[in-house]
Amino acid sequence: MKPAVCVVFGGKSSEHEISCMSAYNIISHLNREKYSLLLVGITKEGESFLYSGDISHIKDGSWADAPGKSCVISPNPKHGGLIIVNKNGDFFTEHVDVYFPVLHGKNGEDGTIQGVFELSQVPYVGNGVTGSALCMDKILAKKVLIQEGIPVTEGFDLVHNAADSVDAADEQICKTFGYPVVVKPANAGSSVGITLVQDKNELKTALKVAANEDRRVLVEKMMGIREVECAVLGSHEKAEASCLGEIVKTTAMYDYDTKYIDDTAGLEIPAKLDGDLTETIRGLAVRAFYALDCTGLARVDFFVEKNTGRVCLNEINTLPGFTDISMYPMLWERSGLENSVLLDRLIDFAMNEFGGR
Repeated sequence: MKPAVCVVFGGKSSEHEISCMSAYNIISHLNREKYSLLLVGITKEGESFLYSGDISHIKDGSWADAPGKSCVISPNPKHGGLIIVNKNGDFFTEHVDVYFPVLHGKNGEDGTIQGVFELSQVPYVGNGVTGSALCMDKILAKKVLIQEGIPVTEGFDLVHNAADSVDAADEQICKTFGYPVVVKPANAGSSVGITLVQDKNELKTALKVAANEDRRVLVEKMMGIREVECAVLGSHEKAEASCLGEIVKTTAMYDYDTKYIDDTAGLEIPAKLDGDLTETIRGLAVRAFYALDCTGLARVDFFVEKNTGRVCLNEINTLPGFTDISMYPMLWERSGLENSVLLDRLIDFAMNEFGGR
């Protein structure tokens, strides 16, 4: 009997649309001869439904116009999966062998839904509660990485109301590294709520944008860097790094729209770096994966200073995008893993590693 893989997509998050695009690509590459698929869509309001329609409607978001039967991801291990609710109020359970969450950002990548999966005692793809929550919190993640001797981006955090801290932030910027800087929320998906700031006049707006996502905000140095990314795949015991990719920007910053919507950034795969620097970055990516209690997958983003060649880790994403222009699957494809094989390995990790996260 084929394992029942339940793909969960959408979500109550600012990255809802990207989740749907990623889910479409994942569903398209899952081997239907190997797996029995269940599709659970979560609306922007947080309602979940068992979707059985055309998967092309997931990509464009129109699935929510006819979402299907209401359902609940049951935390009760006796149910072993989903509770499906009929229109008359009757319900039944649907067995799940492994969950495949494709939920970017808050409520999907921060340990919340992973906690539900843990309670259900059903295996799930990707990072556990601790690794997910820790990597989502950029302030705590940096503290752990520093403790482990892994170089990180230079900056400071504001842990009170960031919108009221413009003068203090400006003073600290001028005393330490100067403008330009990047302002980002401590807890949000990759590239969400992030602003490149050239001076104090732009700082106030940037702090408000970041504070809309989280009450804690990071201010980081942004000068003369190359942006390089590495995909990591594996378990707590053994993880491997892909080849590297470099983002060749046509805009001042590789922001949310550039990354997922506009497709205006060029991607250089493999990145044009010398062999020693490449291996240094790949080694740091795996070290960070272990240090932050990751398992399954992660995309680790680095800055390389153009003048000095100094490497620092920018952030680590525990559920990177799987769209057709996303770096994570592209890096593994160039490293010799086709999408279907990559997904098989992620599901195998989930089935084999559950309980040892």
